[in-house]
Amino acid sequence: MEHRAFVFTALCVVAAGCASNEPAVPSPDAGSAVLRSARRAAAAHTITLDARSSGPTVVQGIYGANLTVGFDFTQSFVNPSLQAAGIRLVRFPGGSLSDVYHWENGGSLCPHKGSHIAPNATFDNYMQRVAGPLQLDVAVTLNYGSNQSCSGGGDPSESAAWATYARQHSYHVSHWTVGNEVYGTWEYDKHSKPHDPATYSNAVRTGYYPAMKKADGNAQVGVVVDNPLDTAWNTTVLKAAQPFDFVELHFYPEYGHESDSVLLGQDVGKLATELSQLRAQMNAAGVPQSVPIYVGEYNNTAGQEGKQSVSIVNGLFLGQVLGTLANAGTPMATWWLAYGGCGEQGDFSKQLYGWQNFGTEGLFSPGIPQTGCNNAPNISAGTPFPTARVMALFSSDVPGGSQVRTTTVPSQLAATVRAFGFAEGNGYAFVLFNNTLAPIGVQAELRNSSRTKFTATLDTYDKTQYDASKENRWLGSTHQSLGSVGTTVPLTLPAYSLTILLLK
Repeated sequence: MEHRAFVFTALCVVAAGCASNEPAVPSPDAGSAVLRSARRAAAAHTITLDARSSGPTVVQGIYGANLTVGFDFTQSFVNPSLQAAGIRLVRFPGGSLSDVYHWENGGSLCPHKGSHIAPNATFDNYMQRVAGPLQLDVAVTLNYGSNQSCSGGGDPSESAAWATYARQHSYHVSHWTVGNEVYGTWEYDKHSKPHDPATYSNAVRTGYYPAMKKADGNAQVGVVVDNPLDTAWNTTVLKAAQPFDFVELHFYPEYGHESDSVLLGQDVGKLATELSQLRAQMNAAGVPQSVPIYVGEYNNTAGQEGKQSVSIVNGLFLGQVLGTLANAGTPMATWWLAYGGCGEQGDFSKQLYGWQNFGTEGLFSPGIPQTGCNNAPNISAGTPFPTARVMALFSSDVPGGSQVRTTTVPSQLAATVRAFGFAEGNGYAFVLFNNTLAPIGVQAELRNSSRTKFTATLDTYDKTQYDASKENRWLGSTHQSLGSVGTTVPLTLPAYSLTILLLK
């Protein structure tokens, strides 16, 4: 997206007081005490999970992030941070940079494009030092915008040579997308008709797709789609570019104005709507139902990042996007970015919750301060921000292979609480978000289960942990054993929180 200018117990029963980086060792009666306290706080608000319902299988590819050539990903802190966050998919080489990027000889860019390749950020290093050791899946964005001399549009033979090289070196690149956001005027496009859906479709159908398949018969080749409201682009490409193996969509709900309540409310709902509308467009164009949607980029805003980007709010946004993707059966998604720069030019209004005087698109600190945020405090490279904390918790507690189950939230809480449910083996997970600044009492009720007794644990990441960042302490989630429970568990959802109740 270069073009557009992350307590003493896991459950805080009251709004005060949780401030520890490590989970406390509970007393033998700690779980019972938590349940008794939550039971007193819980009103008649019951969130249900239907054990007999059915839904898509969670694919580990939704736990992904963009890791681009603008960052030296060979640094020692990178692999441990990706592993700790549960990242399973990475996207290379970048956003708009992809349409000026030429992969051979360590990588180069068309001149004067305002981007750079960091030291050591070669494709071979990416595959040998990051993706290979961590056993990550890789999605590559091919250069549609420019040929090697940067005098015309992208050359399919250059992309095919890349696929051949990857196959010959046993590099696992599963997905190749033709171009970045080539529908947009911000994207570098040297074709005689730039940003033209017919030109793009013809290039895919007659050039990129057959060339890539010849280079590697297992290569999955995808096309770029826009927001479903862009019917001019989508209608043409979805029909005229066939065949293709997947479509790639980007999602940035905010631009120019940020709102915490809107981001956590209607903007999350907007993604579900866009995925549904896009699938309807694909169906209308005769695209097989088996062709998946890959969300190649998403973050809170397409503009300059402000304090919301590193607050608990953006972490909760990421988590609710993950739940939405799982519900929709989306198999792949990559957050923008794993590591990126920082800035001080975004939205820092008092209407937004947060403590920082800088913003960044990254899940982790790249080593702050740096150019762009010279006034920021010292934050060690690899430090997880709230977005990474939520990614880690979600990916750990809802691993690939989990099955989506139907949840219901009472109408009184519909505007403030979002719930996702999963079956995991012979157990279940309630994934609950409180999108307000006040704790909310609820009961989590499992219905239609053949079992009536479970061992319960509770994992929480919330405002209390985030608020420690005011003193530059970036705390992680908390864990609490609740012991033996039945099918109804009283809970207090802390202010601005992700709470995951696991019943095993």
